[in-house]
Amino acid sequence: MPVRHKSKGEQTRARLREAAITVFARNGFHGTKVSDIVAEAGLSQPSFYLYFDSKESTYETLVEEFRESLRFVTLSNLIAPDTQKAELEERVAVSFRRFLDFMASDRSLTEIGFFHPPGCSVTKQQMVDWVADNIRKEQVHRIFRKDITAEEIAKLLVGILDQFGRIDADEAERQRLADVCGKLFCSGAGS
Repeated sequence: MPVRHKSKGEQTRARLREAAITVFARNGFHGTKVSDIVAEAGLSQPSFYLYFDSKESTYETLVEEFRESLRFVTLSNLIAPDTQKAELEERVAVSFRRFLDFMASDRSLTEIGFFHPPGCSVTKQQMVDWVADNIRKEQVHRIFRKDITAEEIAKLLVGILDQFGRIDADEAERQRLADVCGKLFCSGAGS
């Protein structure tokens, strides 16, 4: 099957998208102007409006793209009902590793979607809801304890990711952090 090359218009749109990600991550939503985006892309302001309606809609599109990918990662982290207790710590570490790898895969998009206002609060609340849905299912199968609510566990997980996701960690460090999370969630803080 022949490789399809992007048209000039597709290339320009992609260039503007990447520039928008870079500038929003660096300056935040309120500190970004369309002129900043086109300067970063090396294009003119009219070219921006050929591909995007406004700064606001561009930002919302990027945040929504981040959220949808984060939702997919969250859903993929549902622990299978037949997971044995002996495997649970490792399985929880795998879940954290997936989150950390996702956040590291595009640090600028993560800045926009997870750390910068105005979108970050909605993103984190949605993530709490998605994780809590997973945990409720896992509690039914006795994977997680029921004396702590699914919402509380989800908020703890999102809080940890809020801190660990800020670390510019290489692959080995992300694995170490994921292992720490697996131990903490499955064995507690005691020895």
